[in-house]
This record gives sequence, structure tokens and C-alpha cells, in this order.
Amino acid sequence: MKKIFDIARYEYTHHVGKRRFWIALFGIPVGFLAVMALSVLFSYLSFDTEPVGYIDQANLIVQPQEVPEKIGFLDIFIELIPYTDESKARTDTKTGTLQGYFIIPPGYQSTYSITYVSNKQPASDVIGEINQLLRDNLLLQEQIPHLDRIEAGSQVSLESLDGSQTSDGTGWHRLMVPIVIGVLYFILVMSSGGYLLQSLVEEKQNRTMEIMITSVTPNQLMIGKIIGNLGVGFTQIGVWMLILGVGLLIFRDRLTFLSDLNVSPGYLAISLALLLLGFIVIAGLMAIIGATMSTMEEAQGVNGLMILPTVLPLYFFNSFITDPNGTIPRILSYFPLSAPISLSLRMAFTTIPAWEIAMEFGIMILTIVLVFWLSGKAFRRGLLEYNKKLKLRDLFVKEANRG
Repeated sequence: MKKIFDIARYEYTHHVGKRRFWIALFGIPVGFLAVMALSVLFSYLSFDTEPVGYIDQANLIVQPQEVPEKIGFLDIFIELIPYTDESKARTDTKTGTLQGYFIIPPGYQSTYSITYVSNKQPASDVIGEINQLLRDNLLLQEQIPHLDRIEAGSQVSLESLDGSQTSDGTGWHRLMVPIVIGVLYFILVMSSGGYLLQSLVEEKQNRTMEIMITSVTPNQLMIGKIIGNLGVGFTQIGVWMLILGVGLLIFRDRLTFLSDLNVSPGYLAISLALLLLGFIVIAGLMAIIGATMSTMEEAQGVNGLMILPTVLPLYFFNSFITDPNGTIPRILSYFPLSAPISLSLRMAFTTIPAWEIAMEFGIMILTIVLVFWLSGKAFRRGLLEYNKKLKLRDLFVKEANRG
């Protein structure tokens, strides 16, 4: 066990100690924030947030526009200012104090038509604000019991035909878990998996592996490298989550949607556990590739092909929404490389039986055992042949010939 942890510690410090790791560690979130900030800035600058006036000739507005206590960071609020003198509203529009002004004519309830006076077309948010103001005031004149509840709409529950699958139908926030799992999975595969693959091929080329293999077994070497590179990946994720947490803490008053988030701890735990198992499978496959390839160029080409199965659920996203227990979602849930994202997506839209979750975990564990077995064979047969590419079929053919 000590040898495994020594290898893991070396692998971790070897990658973390390089400048490119720190550039990627802080460069990616800084670049992402810069792009997002520029996008928000350009969108905000392109949108006219000046107030809009209105003249109520129909004497309908008895309750003024409701100003929200907190305005979200990405929310747009257009203030509606009442006017009694049209000449004043026209002057303010010409000077740029107003975007324009609405005229609510007498007899509005017979035509439901209003006039907007301005030299430019009103944005959809402007029309939405004036319509909301008129709707609220018109409803005040109606004696409708439980009006607020009627406007909120019905609570829709989902149930499968056989009654075995149910959902409250309101968990849009559950999509946050599949999104986060997908991003973390992609980061682990691209960063930690890439580090592991590069390390194996480089050590095979410079023959460092020959020295290491004399003091440890191939399985110890493989397990140590997987643990070390897993640590590298989670270090990146941990730092990024810390940065994200600080940002959410600072802007929590502006991000009003955070109050709607309500994620089940069990759902999150299952998704994270599958994420970890999925990465172990990927790491084992990377070890096999690294052991069978003789150059980094060859390994990178195969590595790119491994990304596709991990993101397959995103290509069939509509299937997960319309029929989460359908054939495609189930198959992708049982396939080890796509299981982390697939099961997380299915759980976002329906309830998965415990036996099926247990079976998927069993498939992942059996796959890990198989991958580790093949990785050990690849280490023994290919790592020391630094100038020769080992074919995958040789892992089975030579074993059969030996028997």
C-alpha cells in the first residue's frame, strides 16, 4: 500500500508542480469569467433601460407599478412613470429622459389597444411591463377568489402509465446536477486522463518505466498513477468550485434564482459516486492506451475518440426529456463511459428504482475490475517495449497461446 501512495504522491506533485497546471488552473476560470462579463456587458449596453412613461386617459391605473425589492444580476427592469400632460411626456422623450410613452385611451376595455409614441420600436420587455401593469389593475376590479393562486397555475405531477415512475414536475433546478456532473466529468477526462496518458507514454519512451517496474508491480504502478491523477483533477475542480462559491456568495443578492434551488442529497451523492467510478474506468482505459502506444501522437488520436462516448447523452438529450425510461436512455445508463451523465439526467426527470441503480453500480464495478485486469496485462506486455506498439488483440491472443 505504501508503494501505491508513494507513486500517487509523485504523480500528483509531478503535474501540480508544472507551470502549465497553474496556468490552466486559473486561466480557464478567468477566461470564462471574462467572456461572460463581456457578453453581459455588451447585452446590457445594447438594451435601453431608460424609463417609459404612460398617460392613463381611461383612469384605469389605481395601483402603480410594483418595484421589485431585489433585481437579479441578469434581470432587466423598466420603470413606468405616470404622466398627466402629454406635452411633458413628449418633451422628456425628445430629450432622452424617456424611451417613449404609452397612451391608454378612453374606452380601453372595449378595444384593448394602446399607442406608443417614440422614434424607435419598443423592446419586448417594455411591452411586457405595460401589459403587466394594465393586467394587474384590471384584475383589481374583478372579485375573483384566490386570484393569486389561479395566476400561479396548476401544480403538475408526472406519472408513468404503469404508475411505477413519478415526479413532482417542478424540479427544473434538478438539471443543475446533470450539468455540473457533465462539466466535472469532461474536466476529469480531459485534464486528469490526459495527464495520465501523457505520463505513461513519456515514461515508456524515456525508459523510466523500466526502473520503476523493478520495485513495484504493474498493478501497483497503475493504481498509484490513477489515484495521483484523480487528485490532480479534483484539485482543479476544488479550486474552481471555491472560486464559484466565493462569486455566488458575493452576488447572492443579485442571483435571485438561487433561492429556488433544492437538490436532493441522495440524488447528488449517487451522481457524484458514479462520476468517480466513471473516471476510474476512463483512467484504466487511458492506462491501456498508454501502455500499448509508442508515441504521444498516436495516444492523443485515440484519446480524442474516448471523449465521444462520455458526452453521448447530450446528443440524445431530447430522449431523456420525453422518455427517460426509454431504450436509448437505459442503454446509455448501462454503458460505463456514459453512465455518469445518463443516470443523472434520468433521475432529473423521473424516479429510478433502487434495483436499477444498484445494477448500474454493479456494472461499473465489474467494468473497473475488467479494465484493471487488462491494464495489468498491458503493463506487463507492453510498457517495456518502448519502441514497439502493442496491439490490443495481443492482450488476448498471447494469453490464449500461453495456455
